[in-house]
Amino acid sequence: MSIQLSLLFILFAAACAVLIGYQLSNIDETARSLRLQRQAREIGQALHVASGAIPTEELPAERMARYQGEAPAFFYAVRDGAGDLLATSSKTLQDKFGAQFLRQVARGETDTEAKDGSDNAFYFLAGPVDAPGVGDLFLIVGQHASETDVLLRDVEWRLLSGTALAAIPLCLIVFAASLTIVRFGFAPVRRLSQEADRIGPGDPAARIAEADLPVELRGLAEAANAAAGRLQQAITSQRRFTADTAHQLLTPLALLSARIEQSAVPHPDPGLRGDIVRMQNLVRQLLNLSRLAVVPRPQEKVDLRTVAKDVVTAMAPLAIAEGKSLSYEACETPCLTTGDASAIGEALANVIRNGLRHTAPGTCVDIAVEQPASITVADKGDGIAEAHRQRLLEPFFTTEADRGGSGLGLAIVDEIMRQHGGAVEAENCPEGGALFRLRFKKT
Repeated sequence: MSIQLSLLFILFAAACAVLIGYQLSNIDETARSLRLQRQAREIGQALHVASGAIPTEELPAERMARYQGEAPAFFYAVRDGAGDLLATSSKTLQDKFGAQFLRQVARGETDTEAKDGSDNAFYFLAGPVDAPGVGDLFLIVGQHASETDVLLRDVEWRLLSGTALAAIPLCLIVFAASLTIVRFGFAPVRRLSQEADRIGPGDPAARIAEADLPVELRGLAEAANAAAGRLQQAITSQRRFTADTAHQLLTPLALLSARIEQSAVPHPDPGLRGDIVRMQNLVRQLLNLSRLAVVPRPQEKVDLRTVAKDVVTAMAPLAIAEGKSLSYEACETPCLTTGDASAIGEALANVIRNGLRHTAPGTCVDIAVEQPASITVADKGDGIAEAHRQRLLEPFFTTEADRGGSGLGLAIVDEIMRQHGGAVEAENCPEGGALFRLRFKKT
């Protein structure tokens, strides 16, 4: 917007320059038109017409001298309503112009530049005589191109050329000044936008500093802070409810599991213990999810190679127990990001656990650390169905409920990645299976 407004200022300055240039280019024409008008008023006031007589004029001798001589510089002619010439100031000039030309001169201004050139042309002004008692007469006044016209044309050229030379640096100065002024003027708006962008589930306590804003923006900041307060209250209530519910459920489930284990009588449903284990896992993941949203993460430099290697080492026994394997590959140079190594490890462990659940026995889940800062996990399963692609990261969405899936593992991964300014990307491998990429911000 700042660039657009600056360009608008430039357009306005250019329009003003064009207007000034146009006015400068008409200096000689304007001056000549004013002289002709003054001459027409002078002759019109001096004309006297008696009934049936030839019009005469009464001018002072020094004024009349301009109309006389062999090559006078001034000229006038009077014609009647029929177009016939009644009087002219100079027979020489009348013959030069031609009677037919004088009869056909239209109302307004005209000239003989096309025939005589700009330095020798005569300029005419024609119109009805505006004087009492003169009847239906048409007055034509003319002036020869004077030294004043030549001087004014030279002034025009100098002014226009000087203006053109000054226009380019002037436009650049106006553009730079406009851009600076507009950017400075919109700085509070940008600051307000940046501070408002921090408000969200990740940092619901963030607020916009109202004191540093102009009066015009304080009302908007107050409304945004009020909305952020309501958002924080709702998020806090939801997180507290989730955590309290998970805590309340975890203890009875643990007691129930212990009683079943200690009971000497076999239970008629052999899948009951597995259901209790899945419920306990679900509750623990709910606690993890609520904890992730509340506890601020330390911002330290983390080498993704180290985190991935530790997670793969810790989970290798689990993969072997399921008849599967893990492969690990990393680049030679460090892949650094900023965040919490334990949270990043938890996210990677959830993705690997998801890959082990989908890959077939006897196959391998491949983990790779890539530049600039990402970790990929590829399994050998059936891949991601197109109908499920948009819902993979939704809490409680799972296609493996019968195999212990809770639908919270990838939701926790998504929460951790968003807290680290990264993202989870999922796609199908060309050779089959799914590939998840944890893309972090490079440090």
